[in-house]
Amino acid sequence: MIPRELNSQRLETIGYDTCVTSCGNFLVLDQEVVDNRCTISGLRVVPLKEAFSVFPDMRERLYFNLIRRDMNELTALASREDPVGYYVYVEPGVKIEEPLQAAFLFGMTGTTQKIHNIIELGDGSELNIVNGCTTLNTGDSGTHLGITETYVGKDAHLGYTMLHNWGDTMEVYPVGAVQVAENGRYISNYVAMTSVKKIVSCPVAKVLSGGSARFYSIIYAREGSFFDTGSKVVLEGEGSSGEILSRVVSEGGTVISRQMLTGCVPKTRGHMECSGLLLNDHGVIHSIPEIRGEHPDISLSHEAAVGRISDEELSYLRMRGLTEEQSRSLIIRGFLDIKIEGLPDKVKNLVNDVIERSVSGTL
Repeated sequence: MIPRELNSQRLETIGYDTCVTSCGNFLVLDQEVVDNRCTISGLRVVPLKEAFSVFPDMRERLYFNLIRRDMNELTALASREDPVGYYVYVEPGVKIEEPLQAAFLFGMTGTTQKIHNIIELGDGSELNIVNGCTTLNTGDSGTHLGITETYVGKDAHLGYTMLHNWGDTMEVYPVGAVQVAENGRYISNYVAMTSVKKIVSCPVAKVLSGGSARFYSIIYAREGSFFDTGSKVVLEGEGSSGEILSRVVSEGGTVISRQMLTGCVPKTRGHMECSGLLLNDHGVIHSIPEIRGEHPDISLSHEAAVGRISDEELSYLRMRGLTEEQSRSLIIRGFLDIKIEGLPDKVKNLVNDVIERSVSGTL
């Protein structure tokens, strides 16, 4: 269970240890693992430093294999210290319905939290992870670095949902890389609905034959927040596919949304779109879609649009008895509703609850 001294209300905003049944739990406060449980045979959830001893070959195979140590100053700093984070391993053929819940709390103001996670799914396995990040208290300030290296085996499926609830004094730098083997499936959901000083992130997925990688992001940028986020999918195997969808609402914040699809071999296909909604004249939404084709037998496409809530929509709803505030909230919730396939209902409901509470002002 969660230690009593921790703020359970902050954890609930990122879906940790709620009434949702899970197959395991992993909780870090600053640089210390304070909760680690696993209840499913065929699933291992081990602190990364401990995993180096439990799985002797894992360090050489997986650690800083997809992400360079010298990628930037923060990754170089993290590589010189003992890693804090999890190693998640699902044995081949093991299919797990209940999600794994993980949370990373920041509580030491003025410091840098350095997290490194490794996820490995054996061939034919399935898992969903709900990963949440927040501060212990609303006024905490500092820097968070989150490195995640993910390996999806042949015919395996991973659903990875990230919920962020930081604060207007936090700087956050998630660094992610994914390798999807033949006929593997990877789905990433990123949800950020609260204020933050800065978030910079652009995970990369490389997909082999018949595999797929899909990135979905939902961002609500409040006054003063800055996001430079996106994703990149490299289709390296014949018949592989990728999808990148983002929904961005700016209530005065700045959002740079980057998406890139690269098709390298025959019969690859991909689509991406970024839709933005500006609620006032203080915010900025800058969409940067990129497509790179390296073979004639590919199909890649993109769409991008930025606009505002139309007067016609507001008038229509107000004529049916809703106040202007209720009408705006209803339109925003509908705009942020991305239909995500391949996730269990429990995870979808959790994401929808976070969006609902944020738009209604109760998050």
